[in-house]
Amino acid sequence: MKLWRTKIFAKLVLSRLPFNYRFWSRIGLFRHGGMDEFSYVWKVLENHTSKLDKSNDWIGLELGPGDGLLSAFMAPALGSLGLTLVDTGDFAHKDAGRYHQQITQFLNTFPDVTLPDIVYSHDVNKMLSSVGGRYSSQGLQSLKELKANSFDLIFSQAVLEHVRHKEFKNTMRECHRLLSTNGVMSHVVDFKDHLGGGLNNMRFSSSLWERDWFSADSGFYTNRIKLSEIISICEDVGFVVEVHSIKRWESLPIRRDQLAKEFHDLPEDDLLVFDAHLVMRMQ
Repeated sequence: MKLWRTKIFAKLVLSRLPFNYRFWSRIGLFRHGGMDEFSYVWKVLENHTSKLDKSNDWIGLELGPGDGLLSAFMAPALGSLGLTLVDTGDFAHKDAGRYHQQITQFLNTFPDVTLPDIVYSHDVNKMLSSVGGRYSSQGLQSLKELKANSFDLIFSQAVLEHVRHKEFKNTMRECHRLLSTNGVMSHVVDFKDHLGGGLNNMRFSSSLWERDWFSADSGFYTNRIKLSEIISICEDVGFVVEVHSIKRWESLPIRRDQLAKEFHDLPEDDLLVFDAHLVMRMQ
């Protein structure tokens, strides 16, 4: 059995066992990104905040922080007054000691960086409040509960591809509602299949792929929305979109006849894109 098939089979089986996400995360399965490790978080924050028109006193929203809330504690080093983190589930670990350790390592590695006084507590929510941060885990519903025009920066790192297809446009509408007039959105999107680094996710029809039992609850879901469609959706809800950077395969990683029929006629230029950084502002 090919590796991507093995991953689908294994995750479908494992996701139905009576263990929660944190158990699988601890043993290295079902990981949601690397936002619990300071060097990766710093690189991500520097990349996205570089698109801001101002470097100080900004308020941010991160979509999909995954396994860690570390970005909220580190963002003040880049001028943030507070970072709200929204995810589709309560995936982030709550080990206050681990955050303390990561923050200490961060400050030791970058001695010229300063952070506000963080209230170190066993209660991670108290720690977040001390730096103007907050964490919500109800996905689109959490976004709807936030105040309009309240964020100078909305960003994500390899997250937009995981937003459910049926919720993608509404998620972008909410981002448009939440972004301040002179604010900026910055999203790095990974178009690979998250199974074997190719386009194996596009072998399946939407009638199967979009079923909750098949993929959305099993840790390998991607919405399969290609670059041109993301741009079209975002422009439609009111953004001006700039493709800041783009990476392409030299040739398709899959034969076109192996794609599900609904994808047979997609332009090759779209299929060749495996990574892009999109920067958006209000029209």
